[in-house]
Amino acid sequence: MCPLTKRCLAGLLLILAGCSTYSGDIPRKTSLIPKGSLHLLPSYSITYAGLVQVGVLVAAVYYVTDPAAPVWEIVETRLPDDRVQYALNKNYFSLGGDGEARGVVSRRAEALAQEKGLTGFRIQRYEESIDSRILLPRRQVFAEVQLLATR
Repeated sequence: MCPLTKRCLAGLLLILAGCSTYSGDIPRKTSLIPKGSLHLLPSYSITYAGLVQVGVLVAAVYYVTDPAAPVWEIVETRLPDDRVQYALNKNYFSLGGDGEARGVVSRRAEALAQEKGLTGFRIQRYEESIDSRILLPRRQVFAEVQLLATR
C-alpha cells in the first residue's frame, strides 16, 4: 500500500475515533458535516457535504486504480540449461501499460543475465493474449528466454 493511501486511512480512522467521543443526542437528527458552502466562484459554490462526497469518491477511485502500483504481475520460472519462463498478468485496473510487456520481459532477462555473468539473452517464444472473462478481462503474456553463455 502506498504512503498516501496509508495517510488517508489513518486520517479516516482519526475522524471515526473523533465520532465515537461525540456527546449529545444519539442518533442525531442533523449531519456531522456543518451546513454551509464553499464559494469557489462568485456564481458557483459547493456545499460542505458535497465536498466530502467528492473527496470520498476521489479516494475510492485512487485506491482502486492506484497509479503508483506496478502494472504487470510477473512470475519467473528458472529452468535447466539457462532457460527462463515468464508469465505476466496485467492488473485489472491500470492506466496504460498495454504495449510495454515485451520491454518488461527484456529488462528482466537482461538483469538476470548480468546477475549470472552471462552475455545476454534470446527470446525464444513470446505470446500475448487476453483473458476474456465477462467481467474484468486482462492481458496476459507468456515468454520463454534462453540466456546466452559467455564466449
